Amino acid sequence: MAGVVNLSQTREQVLFGKDSVIIQKHIADIPAGRALDTTGVTEEVLYAGHPIITDGNGNYKPLAVNTVDGVKSYGQKPEGWNYAGILYRSIQTKRPSASILVAGVVNDAAVEIPYGDHKAAIKSAIPGIIFVKDEVADPTNAGSDESESASASESES
Repeated sequence: MAGVVNLSQTREQVLFGKDSVIIQKHIADIPAGRALDTTGVTEEVLYAGHPIITDGNGNYKPLAVNTVDGVKSYGQKPEGWNYAGILYRSIQTKRPSASILVAGVVNDAAVEIPYGDHKAAIKSAIPGIIFVKDEVADPTNAGSDESESASASESES
């Protein structure tokens, strides 16, 4: 079933300050965006950086999310579905009008849910998406000896 969006609803803004940190450069998107089929989606908000998939027949939906012991990860892509792009801006699931990035720079260190094995498959399916890892946005890198020694080396030069 194709996604449907009621355009007569009062507009609400999703405030998520990391959208521009995650999507660092927008080069191209699917013209006019797409209405996502959010059937079965339990998240109230889909955050920038979320992979979007398509069946090739005009149906688009967010890649499923699994939660195990409070840890979120992306589920398997259904058979016959392909990666369409990356969600450009955070949206409410109840208003699934999506701008889908097909070429640009994505900081995968800042995404809400790590891409895991999907990252290589997305890069292969959508070569216009370039993944970078901004060490400043990576919470696992905060205060590490490696980042401190790199900064010290740079300041000595």
